[in-house]
Amino acid sequence: MNAWIEAELGGADFGDPRLDERLRRLVAQKWQKPQASFSAGGQAAAMAASRFFTNEKVSQEKILAPHRQRIVERIGTEGHRQVLLLQDTTECDYTSHPKLVGAGPLAGIKRRGFFAHNHLVITPEHLPLGLWDTLIYARDDEGHGQAKERAHWPIEEKESFRWLLGYRHACDLASQVPATQIVSVSDRESDIYELFAEYAQRRADQRPVAELLIRNKDDRALAPWDEAEAAPPGKIRAQLAAAAPLGTVAFDVPAATRLQKTKAHGPQSVERTARRVVQEIRALRLRLRPPSRPAPGGGPLPVVEITVVEAREIHPPPGEPPLVWVLLTTLPVETLAQAQAVLELYRVRWEIELFHRILKSGCRMEELQQRFDFTLAPAILLCMLVAWRLLYVMHLGRAVPDLPCDVVFDADEWQPVVVVLQGRAALATPPTLAEMIRLVAQLGGYLGRKKDPPPGMKCLWLGLVRVADFALCWKNFGRLDTS
Repeated sequence: MNAWIEAELGGADFGDPRLDERLRRLVAQKWQKPQASFSAGGQAAAMAASRFFTNEKVSQEKILAPHRQRIVERIGTEGHRQVLLLQDTTECDYTSHPKLVGAGPLAGIKRRGFFAHNHLVITPEHLPLGLWDTLIYARDDEGHGQAKERAHWPIEEKESFRWLLGYRHACDLASQVPATQIVSVSDRESDIYELFAEYAQRRADQRPVAELLIRNKDDRALAPWDEAEAAPPGKIRAQLAAAAPLGTVAFDVPAATRLQKTKAHGPQSVERTARRVVQEIRALRLRLRPPSRPAPGGGPLPVVEITVVEAREIHPPPGEPPLVWVLLTTLPVETLAQAQAVLELYRVRWEIELFHRILKSGCRMEELQQRFDFTLAPAILLCMLVAWRLLYVMHLGRAVPDLPCDVVFDADEWQPVVVVLQGRAALATPPTLAEMIRLVAQLGGYLGRKKDPPPGMKCLWLGLVRVADFALCWKNFGRLDTS
């Protein structure tokens, strides 16, 4: 299975072949035992990892360069007509590592660490194609918690500038795959006017552009279509309430408990009952009135046109708020089918949340023991590459279950697993990829009963640790005669 490491990182060039090889060995080490540290394996392994992470020739750009090229190749060779670039930020909490140099405050001043703003390339069918970029940064202690004072600052001086940079990354990807539509997808925090202004300016300049799909946060003020109109047209929510629905959609949701922020009492626990949800769908083309702050590069922000799609639950259970999504998009939406397609694209955004869960729970990113921020960042990046591959293998098994398992697993990996779980006779018929993933998950605690859902990530990453051990024994203590 280490063949993927050569395919993704074989083109890395740090100007020193020893560093190129060390990169691949560190990723292989983390892949075989995702929850182990880079120093696992004794003093020699710890010294080798330390020398790599502290070498001035090692940079994020050089680590990601061959992987980015493989993403572009995958998009082209697999013929994807539409690809999503998911943006999201996650905390990297190193409060328990107080000697780490360069850490800053997180949500609370006493919690210390970094933020990682990640860009995951993924298909509408949920198959992750790779990690396009990441921005790892720490907040300054000075001015922490003073967001209101920064509200009217230029976007370049604010932390939220990362969303605009992320959109520019999506446009960069669009320039490299002109036959594929790229859609930048993100949650409420990215509802920033400058993204829409950037899109409009790129269109006007005829530069490569990615489409936008953002969950609405603020009830934005609108600009009139006709400059001669005397009365302002109000805000987004009022226009949606007055619009006729395109139709309805229905789906089932499970019971859930989540935290909801409130201004008066902070986070509150909200219960959701399992039910059949029926939502009315509305879509409008609107003009947004720009805020008063300056545009990037100077000058006023322009008025922009955007499509708003609302999915609002009708007849929710008594005492529960309706399930509502309001999305802002540059994609065309004139029919119910187009609105449903936009909603389905937004649901893919959950995959980056799963990616972050794998990064923290599966790869133990927050247990890294580097002393400095400049050595921690490349270590986090290697964890991200392993987390992406874990997510990729799981979804590949679901998307194309009948592929032969040797597309992902080496013979020295799948053969001992089959012998241990199914007996030597089973070697005569190699398992499919989906069957092999279920066997690996079984090693990680998956029961695989008839009504059980497909195996999840936790069982998979725990199972892969045992696969690595089986493979080591298989190679070093003699393979069975499989002829």
